Amino acid sequence: MSSESKNRIVPQHLLLPFIMVTVLFPLWGFANDITNPMVAAFKNILLISNFESSLVQAAFYGGYALMAIPAAIFIKKFSYKKGILIGLALYAIGCLLFIPSGFSLTFAPFLAAYLIMTCGLSFLETTANPYILSMGDESTSTRRLNLAQAFNPMGSIAGMFVASMFILSNLNGTSEAGRRAMLDASKGTPVIAQVVTAQANDAKQLLEVISQPNWQTEKKLQKKAMEIAAGLDQHLSLLADPKFEKATEIDAQIAAQPSENRFSAAISAVAVVLQIREPLIPTAAEKLRTDLFGGPEGLALAKLLGSEAALLEGHPAFEKAKADFAKESAAAAQLSKFFTRLYVSHEGQVAKHSLTPDAAKALAQSLVTDLTSTQASVAELPKDRLQSYFATLGEQFRGIQKSDISIVVWPYAIMGAVLLVVLALFALKLPAGTDHEGDNELHFGATLGRLGRNRRYIEGVIAQAAYVGAQIMCWTFIIQYAELELGLAKSTAQNCNILAMIIFVSSRFICTFLLHYIKPGVLLGLLALGGMIFTAGSIFIQGYPGLYCLIGVSACMSLMFPTIYGIALDGLGDDAKLGSAGLIVAIGGGCLMPPMQAAIIDKPPFDLGFMELASVRASFVLPLTCFLIIAIYGVRTLKAHGRRDITA
Repeated sequence: MSSESKNRIVPQHLLLPFIMVTVLFPLWGFANDITNPMVAAFKNILLISNFESSLVQAAFYGGYALMAIPAAIFIKKFSYKKGILIGLALYAIGCLLFIPSGFSLTFAPFLAAYLIMTCGLSFLETTANPYILSMGDESTSTRRLNLAQAFNPMGSIAGMFVASMFILSNLNGTSEAGRRAMLDASKGTPVIAQVVTAQANDAKQLLEVISQPNWQTEKKLQKKAMEIAAGLDQHLSLLADPKFEKATEIDAQIAAQPSENRFSAAISAVAVVLQIREPLIPTAAEKLRTDLFGGPEGLALAKLLGSEAALLEGHPAFEKAKADFAKESAAAAQLSKFFTRLYVSHEGQVAKHSLTPDAAKALAQSLVTDLTSTQASVAELPKDRLQSYFATLGEQFRGIQKSDISIVVWPYAIMGAVLLVVLALFALKLPAGTDHEGDNELHFGATLGRLGRNRRYIEGVIAQAAYVGAQIMCWTFIIQYAELELGLAKSTAQNCNILAMIIFVSSRFICTFLLHYIKPGVLLGLLALGGMIFTAGSIFIQGYPGLYCLIGVSACMSLMFPTIYGIALDGLGDDAKLGSAGLIVAIGGGCLMPPMQAAIIDKPPFDLGFMELASVRASFVLPLTCFLIIAIYGVRTLKAHGRRDITA
C-alpha cells in the first residue's frame, strides 16, 4: 500500500462502499431516537406503569443482545454485504409489524415488533462498524469510524423531530388520570366513587404525616401536608360543586382558540425552557380554568362529575353524598389554608385566627371518618342510571386510544416502506465483496478464547454497556424529568431532547477534531468526568438548572461510543468481526438499565435527612454510576493495559 493511500482516511477505491455504509448510521439513529419518547407515549395511551412502559427499551435493546453474536458468525462465514441486507430486511419487517400491532391495542405485539426491528439493527451495527474499520489502513481506523459515526446523530435528530412534531404533539391531550377515570367508569365504577376513594386515601396519608411527633418543626413534613391538603381541597370542592355549565363553557372557549403553528410552538417552548423569553400569558379562558378548576385535569374531572351528577340527581344516596361533599369540602379548605400558612411562616407559627395544630389533627381525623362513611353512601348509587353513560365513556376512551395508537404507528410504517427501497438499492449497488474483508473461515472457539484473554477488550464491552445504558436513560427519562419536576408538556420536553441532540452533534465534531491532539483514553476519561458532574447536577440542583445539566450531559456523551469501540477493537485484526459483536451485545446495557431507572421513578420521594429527593431526580444515580465506570476504563486504557497509542 502506498504512503498516500495509508494516510487517506478512506482509500479512493473504497469510497463508494464507505458512503453507502455510512448512510446506515443515520438510519439506526432514527430508530433509536424516535423510540425513546415512546416510553412516555405508551404509558399514557395504554395506561401502564413507568416500569411497564420502559419495557419498550428492554425489547428494543434486547434485540441487539439477542442477534449480535449470530450476526457476527453470519458475516464471518458469508460477507458484510449479506449481513447488511439481512439487517435491512429485519429492520423493515419490524417497522411494518407496527400496522397489525396497532389493530390489537395491546402492548405485547409492539414489544415483539421492536424486538424484530432491533434484531435488524443489531445485524446492521455488527456489520457496519467493523466494515468501516476495515476500509483502509488500521492507523486511521478510529478516525474513519468517528467520521461515519458523526452522521448517526443526524438520524437521531430526525427521529426526535418526528417524535415531537408528528407524534407527541398530535396525541390527544386527555391526561393519564382522565383516561383512567374514563376506563374505570366504562367498567362500572362511577367517577364520583373513584374520586371519593382517592380522597379518602389522601386524607389517611395526611393524618399519617401529621401524626409524626416532629411534624410541627420539620419543613419537609409541613410541605407534604400542605400539598396533600391542597389536593383534597381542589378535588372535594369539585365533588361539592362541579360547576358543570361553567366547565363546559370554558372548555368550548379554549377549544375555539387559534392554535399556534407547531414548528413555531416548538421554538417558543425551547425558548421558554432556556428562559430567553417569558412564558406565554394565559388567555382569559385559560386563567379561568386555572382559577376555578386548577388546570386542564381539574376541568376534565369537573365535566365528568357534572355529567354523572345530572343523571343521579334526586336519588337518596346521591343527596346524602352531596351533603357530605359540602361538609368535607369546607373541612379540606380549612386544612389547606392552615397548612399553607404553617409552611410559609418563617417562625413556624400559625397566623392568628387559624386552627391550632391539635385542632387541625382532629379535623383531619374527622375528615377520614367522614370520607369513609361517604364511600359507603357512594357504593349505593344507582348504577342502572349510568349504564348508557358508562358505555359512552368507554367508546370515547377507545376512540382516543385508537387515534393515538394510529399516530404512533404510521411513522414506523412509512419508515418500513423507505427501508424496502434502501434494501433494493443496497442489493443492486453495494459491491459483493472486497479484498479487505479478510478470512471468511470461521474459528469461533479460538477467536472467542483470544477475545476472552484480552482485558482491554473485555473491559471495553463493560464500558460500552455502561455508556449505552447512560445514553438511553438520559435521553428517555428527560421527558419524565421535565414533566414531573417542571410541569412541562411531553412535547416540550421532547423539544429539549432535540436541543440536547444538537449539542451532542456539535460536540461530536469538536471531539473528533480534538482526537488529533488528545489520546482517546484521555479524552474518554475527561468526557466521563464531565458526564458525572452534569448528572450530579441534575440530581441535586432543582428547577431549570437541573434540567440544563441533564441537557448538557449530551455534550459529554458525544464521542464515547466510537471511542470505546475503537479502543476495544484496536489491534484485533480479523477477530474484530466477532469482537464487534461483543460490543453490540453490550448495547443490551440499554435493555436492563431503563427498567431499573423506571422502577426508581415509580417510588415515593427519598428522604436523605438533609433534603427530600424526588424519585425522578434520584433515579439519575444510575447514569452517574455508568459514567464512573467509563471514566475508570479511560484511565485503565492508559495505565493498566500497556496498550500502544491509537493514531487519531
